[in-house]
Amino acid sequence: MPFHGTNVESRSHRRVFVRRWACLVWLAAGMLIPAAYAQTPAPAQWIDVHLHLIGGRGQDYAGAADTAIREMDRFGIATAIVLPPPQIDRQPVYDASSFTGALRRHRGRFAWLGGGGTLNSTIHRYADPAKITDAVKRDFAAAADKIIDDGAAGFGEMASLHISAAEGHPYEFVPADHPLFLVLADVAARRDVPIDLHMDAVDGGMPTPTRFAKSSNPPQLADTMRGLARLLAYNPKAKIVWAHGGSDPLGAMTPAAIGRLMEAHSNLYVSLRIVGAQAPMTNKALSGGGLDPDWKELLSRHPDRFMIGTDSFMVSASVRGGGPGVTFAQKNTPTLQATVHFLSLLPPDVAARLVRENAMRIYKLPPK
Repeated sequence: MPFHGTNVESRSHRRVFVRRWACLVWLAAGMLIPAAYAQTPAPAQWIDVHLHLIGGRGQDYAGAADTAIREMDRFGIATAIVLPPPQIDRQPVYDASSFTGALRRHRGRFAWLGGGGTLNSTIHRYADPAKITDAVKRDFAAAADKIIDDGAAGFGEMASLHISAAEGHPYEFVPADHPLFLVLADVAARRDVPIDLHMDAVDGGMPTPTRFAKSSNPPQLADTMRGLARLLAYNPKAKIVWAHGGSDPLGAMTPAAIGRLMEAHSNLYVSLRIVGAQAPMTNKALSGGGLDPDWKELLSRHPDRFMIGTDSFMVSASVRGGGPGVTFAQKNTPTLQATVHFLSLLPPDVAARLVRENAMRIYKLPPK
């Protein structure tokens, strides 16, 4: 018998085994690289607006930045925007101040966002709006202003719904129109900077999919789409960059849903995370070896509202051991190859905007 002990213990061991096996299958699927992807030449000098650095316990962000530069040069990325993942208090919280010194060693290659550690953890600490006082709002706004004063190009990665996809990768949820998100929208509008929003899309509520049925995710997921619409309407001058379009884990981030929101709200933008054909995602912009026709129509209709944000995790060579960032980094090569292939399939006028123009305008990046 592969499992021993009581029935309860056996069921628990089986669940752990199944979760680990599912994670390995997911990683293996993401690492399958069609020959066409590997052979597509990289476009000249594109911009990645969503990249993470993993420095490990030694906080070797200089080493992680060196890894990023090697991958950027390999795939033709001129500039990457680095941002801390969305964190909560039960994690060792860090923010952009931990890695900005490492980025300055590579002048002109990086910009950065802040708040994914400090601001995001505050939002989720005050998940109950009844606990938010005027003093909390003032302190939160002051902390957000300081992030921009210190040189950030915007705020992120901020989480509304963040599904746990691996051990150590937290479940987080507050509606996108949470009171502190509204405070952040006002600061972002006043400072003319974007908010990078991680919000897994749920339309009307749904059971948690089986592949995410782990202890940190609840059995039922709340609606997120209505909160996003209310955030967008609250302050139309606040630019919201909805992250991870084109590879949706839950099924509601469809081209049609994005199109409806874009037509109603001129302040909505989307960064695209392109994945390979075998990755277990829905609403994929790259379908098989070709460009999904619904995505092609949406991109052609709103070519000024999309950017590329690969969600790559760049790990320092000094890091030993595992963790979610190290696990996700194993998908960097197939993700970047799929992205380059995706860009090669776009109509030239759309590609020009996605490759550079939109990111430079929205994040106010200096010309090179």
